[in-house]
Amino acid sequence: MNQDIEVIQNLLVFGVDSEGEELRVDIYGGEDCVCGTLIYRFSDATELAERAELLRRWCDQATPVTYVRRDGSAALMDELSLLTDALEA
Repeated sequence: MNQDIEVIQNLLVFGVDSEGEELRVDIYGGEDCVCGTLIYRFSDATELAERAELLRRWCDQATPVTYVRRDGSAALMDELSLLTDALEA
């Protein structure tokens, strides 16, 4: 099993579009000046709407996000919020 993990911090979301089951997220930033589009697919319309709302909020608030890719799947996360929540618990 491949255990490679790719992590890129300090990215910003600059666009979120959805069509059908597809959610497209445009990102840029990071130490290496990354610019690209992530495409997620959700068969559940409620889950797609919730994810789109969260990503649009990150876009509107210029929330720095972290991209994590492992074993063919990728995720964006608000790392600062996760750490703050963990420390408050």
